[in-house]
Amino acid sequence: MFGLNYAIKSNMVNAFRAGFNRVHYISNSPSYGQQFPPANLQVPGVPNDPLINGLTWFAPGGYAGLGEPLFTPTRSTTQDIQINDTLSIVHGKHLLKFGPQFRFDQFNLLQIGQPRGNLSFSGQFTSDSGGLGDGSGNGLADMLVGLPITSIISSEVYFGNRQHTYGAFVQDTYRATSKLTLDLGLRWDYATPVYESQHRQSNWDYTKGVLVPAGTPGYPKNLETTGKDDFAPRIGLAYSPFPSKPFVIRGGYGRFFVFYEIRTGDPLQVDYNLPFFFEPTFNSDGITPSQVTLTSGFPALNPSEAPFANVTSQDWNPHTPVYDQWNLNLEYQLPGQIVISPGYVGTKGTHLQVLRDYNQIPTPQSTYDPTLAPYCDPTATLQCQYGTFTSITNHGNSTYHAFQIKAEKRTSHGLYFLSAFTFGKAINDQPEICCNAPWPQDSYNIAAEKGLADYDNRKRWVNSVDYLLPVGKGQAFMNRGGLANSILGGWHVGGIITFRSGFPFSPAIGFDPSNTGSPGLQRSNQTGSGALAHPSPNLWFNPNDFPIPNCPNGCFGNAHKNVLEGPGEKTADLSARKMFNVTERFTLEFRAEFFNAFNHPVFSQPDNYITDGPGATGVITSTVIPQRQIQFALKLAF
Repeated sequence: MFGLNYAIKSNMVNAFRAGFNRVHYISNSPSYGQQFPPANLQVPGVPNDPLINGLTWFAPGGYAGLGEPLFTPTRSTTQDIQINDTLSIVHGKHLLKFGPQFRFDQFNLLQIGQPRGNLSFSGQFTSDSGGLGDGSGNGLADMLVGLPITSIISSEVYFGNRQHTYGAFVQDTYRATSKLTLDLGLRWDYATPVYESQHRQSNWDYTKGVLVPAGTPGYPKNLETTGKDDFAPRIGLAYSPFPSKPFVIRGGYGRFFVFYEIRTGDPLQVDYNLPFFFEPTFNSDGITPSQVTLTSGFPALNPSEAPFANVTSQDWNPHTPVYDQWNLNLEYQLPGQIVISPGYVGTKGTHLQVLRDYNQIPTPQSTYDPTLAPYCDPTATLQCQYGTFTSITNHGNSTYHAFQIKAEKRTSHGLYFLSAFTFGKAINDQPEICCNAPWPQDSYNIAAEKGLADYDNRKRWVNSVDYLLPVGKGQAFMNRGGLANSILGGWHVGGIITFRSGFPFSPAIGFDPSNTGSPGLQRSNQTGSGALAHPSPNLWFNPNDFPIPNCPNGCFGNAHKNVLEGPGEKTADLSARKMFNVTERFTLEFRAEFFNAFNHPVFSQPDNYITDGPGATGVITSTVIPQRQIQFALKLAF
């Protein structure tokens, strides 16, 4: 990091910053290196590559795995360069700041799921009932006769992702009057598409039904064209209408663009596409051996013959995700150094990055027929080359509104406290990619997904306090020095006390009643609220209000998203501390801390799968924070 502050004039200062960061590591690589196994330990068809060589992974059911673990080795190099410059000018009632910002990022990764193959053995082929799975077989026996139930192998993929980000801003803090201060600003940002250094990416053309490698003539060079008109205004105000009274009105509005950073090893990126990456799976029905045995090994990896290959796509002309945020707060100082601040906060998210499956069968069916998928050609030799689509699209929306009130007492008479209460509501039509179950139930009916967001927390009240006990020298009680003051004086007690309502969740089922091949979380039907008069960990909601869809021609469940609410929280973390002045130069601090002091359980969400049946559905089996924990600490300062 390099920084230079330069006072050009008495009212003009320039601040320049430049930073460079590079991290390189190799992990999960054996100390003896990546060695190609001898002939008698080789599985035919596994490539000989010095970067990934090793023993094929064998997974016999009921036994520890054998071979080189999956997702090994990992070779990663991350590099970031940041440059920014800010010029500050004081001119009359204005404080002006403006300047450019630049960022150049790269992420290079070699991390493959099954580079040497992954063979699973279930015991089906050595069972007494001829592979019908009566439990008499043995996974290790199947391995010894060389008959896997499932075989997977990954093609090698190395990617070097790059992205450049450019920005500039101007801000004016304008003291309009003695009562009113305005903050006015405008920011511009532009981020290039995330591109691979050797163009080893491909995107899906939905108009032609084909994968398009980067650099194909007639398409954007880097598979998408990002906008260059992302201007973000900012405005804020602080207004004191009555100078004789401690009353302030504060408000503001801002627009904030979200430029997704270069993704690391997650599969939600167009690097993991044919023809650069594919991961064929060879399954057996448990009776007839699959195409892959230990004798035959894996067939030659031909991308054009990869059945049901998954596809990741992104918008060709995406809108940049944006959040509009606004707030209005009142602040008033009460007697006793107490400041109370009620306020309103709102947020609107638009063009958020979410997932769809645009290869989902468009309408429900009586039975699942993969040849009905939009990009499956039943007349072709390889009828269904493509399976589930991870269609990354910037079409998500969200809203958040909240009333907030905060009371803070600045330290006086030994007491400090802060109490903050929020009553809010968060709604979205799809979770962002970061979150659980990102695919919708029906990718063609997003309106059915609008509901409470997974992170909606309707009520939350947090209190923190620190109190110097009025005991010891200079205090109301035992105002004297000596041994008594050394032991009893100067103690602080305090803690953090939290109350919150629960997070929402959806009633789910473990199968797809629509027979559309949807990868999303399937919901049940709904005939009631699901509420119980006395919910408990043994049964948190009424499963009878959520019957399983029963439709011969196929259908989706009609239950709305996140209609149930999980357990809330009531916790108290308490502490006691005291400073001991050992000498003029040495002080010793003792702390005793009690986390979840009253040992109140905070339960996790219940089992929300209606298909799990009585004794499981609606039952809570874990907690989200530990029970009471106590720790003691000593800190010496000198």
